[in-house]
Amino acid sequence: MRQDNPDADMEVEEYDPVPEIVRAHFEEAMKFARRSVSDNDIRKYEMFAQTLQQSRGFGGNFRFPGSTGGGQGQNQGGGSGGQFEEGDDDLYS
Repeated sequence: MRQDNPDADMEVEEYDPVPEIVRAHFEEAMKFARRSVSDNDIRKYEMFAQTLQQSRGFGGNFRFPGSTGGGQGQNQGGGSGGQFEEGDDDLYS
């Protein structure tokens, strides 16, 4: 196309052999995947996960100094939707 009209400012669409990644692509890739985590590493992770599960209650009723209220229904995880005191900056808006 450019050879026919070199002054034209056209976009040339390139052929994409895989325009969309689908489940079959992952299944094909997994046929050739090999294990990269040792049994020892899995045991370490399981022990770590068990330790975290046992200490899960730690910090559940944490409050910043000067904060008020605090029932089961309030956001305690520090995520979005919290209330800010006057003068506090919301870093996520």
